[in-house]
Amino acid sequence: TEEADTFKARLLRGVTTILRSNLLVTIFTYNALYASTTTLLSFRRAELVTRRGLTAEGNAAFLAQVQVASSVVVACMQISGLGGSLAAALGMRGTLCLMPAIRFGGVVALAYWTWYLGADCDIGLFLLLDEATRVINFSVAKPVRESLWRGLSNEARYEAKPLVDTLANRWGGGSAAFLVSLAGRLGGGDGVNMAMVVGICCWWVVVAVNLGGVRRRIDRELEKNKDD
Repeated sequence: TEEADTFKARLLRGVTTILRSNLLVTIFTYNALYASTTTLLSFRRAELVTRRGLTAEGNAAFLAQVQVASSVVVACMQISGLGGSLAAALGMRGTLCLMPAIRFGGVVALAYWTWYLGADCDIGLFLLLDEATRVINFSVAKPVRESLWRGLSNEARYEAKPLVDTLANRWGGGSAAFLVSLAGRLGGGDGVNMAMVVGICCWWVVVAVNLGGVRRRIDRELEKNKDD
C-alpha cells in the first residue's frame, strides 16, 4: 500500500530489522566504534595541525595533500591486488580485527613517543599512524565489511543497511564528541582522550572477533540450507 511505502514506514521496518538481528546490531556497533575513535583522534589532529602556525587555508591545503597521498596508497593497494591478498590471508575475522589493532598500536606508539621519551608529538608521525587505519579501511577492510551483508533479506540490505551506515557514524561520532566535552569539563586533557581511544579499541577488537563468529555461523546455516 501507499502508506507502507512511506519514509516513516520504511524507517520503522529498517530499525525493527536491525534490532531483531544479532549480526546487524554487531555491524552497527563495529561501525560506531570506528567512528568514535576517528572523532576522538580528529581533535588531536586539529590541535597538531594548528600548531604548525600556518593560516587556515594553509592547514586545509596541507590536510588535502595528506588525503591525496592516502588515496594514492589505497588505489595502489587495490590495483595491485595487495589489499585483497591481505584480506584473504587474514580471513574475515582477522581482517575485521586489523583496523582496531592498527589504531590501538598507533595510539600506544604515540603515547610512548610523547610520555615515555618526552618528545613532542610530531604531526608527521601522528598522520602516518592515523592514516594507516584509513588506508586499511578502504583497501582491505571495506570489501570484507560489505560481504557481511551477503545472503541477507531485502529488508536488511535495502532498508536496514542505509540506517546502519548512517546512524552508526552519527552515533559513534556524537558519543565521542560528548565524551571529549565531558572530559574537558572535568579537567581531562589529551591523556584522557588517548586513554579513551585505547579503551574503545579494546572493545572494538572484541566486537570484531564476535562479528566474524556471527557471520561464520550464518554462512554455515546458508550452506546447510543450500545442501538440503
